Amino acid sequence: MDLAQQLVRSVARTFFNSPSIDTRHVLIIDALIIHSALRDDDLSYLMSMNLKDLHRICAKLREERLLQVHVRPELREGQQRPTNRTYYFIDYRQAIDAIKWRVYHLDKAVQGNAKPATEKKEYFCRRCRAEWTQMEVLDKADPVRGFTCHRCDDVLIFDPSREAGGHEHSTKLNNQLRFITDTLPKLDAMVVPENTFETAHAAARPVVRDATNQAAPSIVVEMAKPTAVKGMANTGPQSIAVDITELEGPTEAEKKAEQERKEKIAQSNALPSWHVQSTVTGTSYGGASTLPIAKADEEEEKKPADQADDTMHSEEVTNLFEMLARQQAEEARRKEAEADDSDEEEDDDNEEEFEDITNNASSVGEKRRASTATTSAADTPLSEERPPKKVKVEEPAEEADSDEEDLAFEDV
Repeated sequence: MDLAQQLVRSVARTFFNSPSIDTRHVLIIDALIIHSALRDDDLSYLMSMNLKDLHRICAKLREERLLQVHVRPELREGQQRPTNRTYYFIDYRQAIDAIKWRVYHLDKAVQGNAKPATEKKEYFCRRCRAEWTQMEVLDKADPVRGFTCHRCDDVLIFDPSREAGGHEHSTKLNNQLRFITDTLPKLDAMVVPENTFETAHAAARPVVRDATNQAAPSIVVEMAKPTAVKGMANTGPQSIAVDITELEGPTEAEKKAEQERKEKIAQSNALPSWHVQSTVTGTSYGGASTLPIAKADEEEEKKPADQADDTMHSEEVTNLFEMLARQQAEEARRKEAEADDSDEEEDDDNEEEFEDITNNASSVGEKRRASTATTSAADTPLSEERPPKKVKVEEPAEEADSDEEDLAFEDV
């Protein structure tokens, strides 16, 4: 743990020590290493800064994975509703992984920017160890001393046989981060203990406040923990038992349980006695009864298994088709009888409208026989066999109409 704390402190002083970065990042890391876990108001008291600036600085450290944040509800004295309080602590395992990731990406970035020299560097400085090509030293020439260095203004030495290095930035970075690269293998060889919020808060060192800046005491409010959260211990069933049976359909135990469930539901849905029975006359009104359902379930259980046989099913189907055939035959006979009755009624109506010629001994018939005396009945032997013709007899017009016509036309 001491080696991990030393590494975190060194990294904070290395990467947060530039003029453009607030140096209070380093102080916050030192305070968390000393106190193990601090609440936001205690940390702001130690840093002598307000909570807004503290949260802004801690957010930067949180992005770099150098510290962790934990929020829990607490009930202050004199209040009825709990408030969420923020705690800061360092998870050394995540901090070490973040440092490894940062060093790796820095090395890759420097190696990508270091381009191999297209022109050999033949001039080098003995004072600052800088190396220059012939094109780079042309603008820095002294007519007396020769070419001088751009950094320290010292005289450059021309040595074409010297091997110039093409990864100066990478070499410089490795030298600056050597303390980190030497510490990381040591940490990999040992087991860094896990530092969760519970562990850090249990080992936290209290903050000593003066009499004018005392913090109000608070009580932790225990919240119900969910059963399925990443990183939390599994509190659900550890094993699942599967029972495979050869029986088809529900078992007796399942039927009994289903029957009990239905009875329970029926009892809960039953109407009260004052609703189905009059409290004055005692008359019982019809209501939803659960007895028929229970009796039907009992009858289904008492049915023998032979009723589900295939032979009985086929007989029932055959009887059903025979009954349908009989019904169709009866329907056809009924339709034929109705059609015959309708034809007879039409014939009777036609006979009422027409009369026989033989029964009509009018004067018109006698005059026709007199005018056709040359043609006798003997010349037409088939006249007797012919059926009597029927003609439609019109009713004579009313006498009033004939009188009107006689009055309208007179002889001159």
